[in-house]
Amino acid sequence: MDHFKEFNDRYGYAFGDGVIRLLSRILRDMVRGLAPGGFVGHIGGDDFIMNLPLEHLERTCDEIVRLFDELIPYQYTDEDRRAGYFLGKDRRGNIHRIPLMALSIGVVTNQLQVFEHTGQISELAAEMKTYAKSLPGSKYVVDRRHQSPALPTASATEADILVADQRGRAATVKT
Repeated sequence: MDHFKEFNDRYGYAFGDGVIRLLSRILRDMVRGLAPGGFVGHIGGDDFIMNLPLEHLERTCDEIVRLFDELIPYQYTDEDRRAGYFLGKDRRGNIHRIPLMALSIGVVTNQLQVFEHTGQISELAAEMKTYAKSLPGSKYVVDRRHQSPALPTASATEADILVADQRGRAATVKT
């Protein structure tokens, strides 16, 4: 979740835990309902993992993002929700406008490449999540790279990546 730390700092751990439970229920319910055979796990904090059949990937991610964006504003006070942000401090103590939380999902598939070790999947998923977080709003990004013999996990900035926003529009971004 983008801006979760700042939300937690402003509203407290009890409300932060409530948001984590909300996301866990969204993930669980969407995977159960839309991706038979799928799995959701909680890594820790606001980090989760999903394993979905490829044919259910896009619809499930679209619905997760849509539902998150529909429900997350209600976790804020009326004043913050109406403004669309609150004033909060960064790690250096500087005051900034902190937007409402967004959801960033990094997706890795075995559709175009073969993995020899689960660590490769984990590393690539972390890279895709970091790339997704660099984009505004709620979205999911799907790694569309072919495995390179020289670079088993190339940088996301050197790839074709599918980006889908909260309205379900998709575009391939060539970087």
